[in-house]
Amino acid sequence: MNVKVFATLFLAVFSVALGVGLMVPLLPVYAHELGATGLAIGFIFGAFSLSRTMFLHYFGRASDTKGRKPFITIGLLAYFLVSLAFMFTESIGLFILIRFFQGIASAMIFPVALAYVGDITPEGKEGFVVGLFNVSLYGG
Repeated sequence: MNVKVFATLFLAVFSVALGVGLMVPLLPVYAHELGATGLAIGFIFGAFSLSRTMFLHYFGRASDTKGRKPFITIGLLAYFLVSLAFMFTESIGLFILIRFFQGIASAMIFPVALAYVGDITPEGKEGFVVGLFNVSLYGG
């Protein structure tokens, strides 16, 4: 197994998961300050889950044919830029749209990184390596 590639993927997923873990508890407070109702806050959280669910299989399949690195790289860049966009949000509609795009960026990172780990894992070590890799997601 290529340890450098594994470590890079591990750190990338860990940093994204950590960012989400730090941001999610603050989203309702920030949205409320913008005037969001409980229903709007539900849409903010739902937009992320909806877009992620819609695009997970697409990016996973596309990375099988076009390669893993471009999707992970573009996904990380998109996630970073979308996260910066929260600072400039002044409306609930834009907030929901940003979360929708954040879900798309997330769909470009997590399944593709896991598939990449599968690609570099030696036969017979799949369970151990994938379990170890999942520490990056749940540890973040």
